[in-house]
Amino acid sequence: MRQFFLLTLFAAALLGCQKKKAEFTGHETSDPVAVNVFVDRPQVRVGDLVKYTISVNALTNIDVAMPDFAENLAPIKSLLIHDWENLPDETLPGGRVVKKQTYELETYLTGVYEIPPAKVDFVINGNTNTLYSSALCVEVVSIAKEGEMDDIRDIKGVVELLLKEKNRTKIIIVLASLAAVALVLLLCLRRKKEKAAPPPVPAHVKAFAALEALLAEGLLEKELYKEYFSRLSLVLRTYVEDRFEIRAPELTTEEFLAVLRQDPKFSYEQREMLRSFLGECDMIKFAKSETSAELAKEATDNIKNFIEQTKETAEQKEEGGKQ
Repeated sequence: MRQFFLLTLFAAALLGCQKKKAEFTGHETSDPVAVNVFVDRPQVRVGDLVKYTISVNALTNIDVAMPDFAENLAPIKSLLIHDWENLPDETLPGGRVVKKQTYELETYLTGVYEIPPAKVDFVINGNTNTLYSSALCVEVVSIAKEGEMDDIRDIKGVVELLLKEKNRTKIIIVLASLAAVALVLLLCLRRKKEKAAPPPVPAHVKAFAALEALLAEGLLEKELYKEYFSRLSLVLRTYVEDRFEIRAPELTTEEFLAVLRQDPKFSYEQREMLRSFLGECDMIKFAKSETSAELAKEATDNIKNFIEQTKETAEQKEEGGKQ
């Protein structure tokens, strides 16, 4: 079942935020690299998803690293990423290309939130540079329309009951009987709900399914190694979070490795494999290392072996249920 989050463009008067129209593309620019951000609708209500887009317009001879937006949103606990996608590059006249990422955002709370600036790294003449977009303020509004809550009356005060002792005893018996019936119904409903709820999917099953889906996309055949390693890293981090309750997607590589060094559940060989893999991902991401399909397949096999070695066994699951 899809979760829900709603965003709307907020007043431009709020400090640090800008208002972006959904149809803005950012194609017209003379800068080597330009970053623009926008959402797809000016106003929404609770119950809808809003698409947030990061658009990077750059010269074709510039190597651009699209931002890791999951880390960017980590400090905002009420703003979550429902889904994300890298769109195909759009080639423009004059030797330029437009790269886009889209995110579906969601939240359960109304209020005003600021989406931090998107960070884009790019390499010119062997030097790495960083460019930031503007921030966006978004507002989550209630489904209830203005004025619909005006007719709600205040709770009345306690009314004192002047009853005789006999009538009071009868009322107590009736209320106790009603409470007992309500309790039985509540327990029956809860038991029925527990029986109907499917068991949670184990972390290793979800991880293996994500790996199969990644391989089926054919990124290696298209030689899209940078995107492949980025997605492979996300599968690994998500598995570690689901399996060991470590907030891996929100940690930098250095922070993640520091947590692993302090956790006795991981062997030395496993920590070394993860350190080597994550370091290679960072090098590929920032165009400081070349790779190949053979190295990508080897990295994939290493991740599969790590998941197989650390997956939850039936005995571990039974022990966890007893605690």
